[in-house]
Amino acid sequence: MAKVSIVVLPSLAETIGIEVASKEVISGREIEGGRSVRDILNRLSTRYYRFEKLVFDINAQKLTGRVIIFLNDRALEQVNGLETILQNGDTLTFVPIVEGG
Repeated sequence: MAKVSIVVLPSLAETIGIEVASKEVISGREIEGGRSVRDILNRLSTRYYRFEKLVFDINAQKLTGRVIIFLNDRALEQVNGLETILQNGDTLTFVPIVEGG
């Protein structure tokens, strides 16, 4: 299993129910969850109920489209999506999509 750092903007972290460690981002938080991005998202969805509603639908096994996920500063779609194999030390960054005008 890879240790992956999770970075979440405070507004999203608060909505999901993740304890906010700073005013800018939550960083350096590591989670052990498996080999792929999908494994990590499943783990986060079981740990944080609202994560499933806002980020990853655990039943449908797909992203909700309300958050953009980056893996080491590359959009998840630019790599192998949910099936991307994670390496020890990778960073997943969650950024909410801003709507409005």
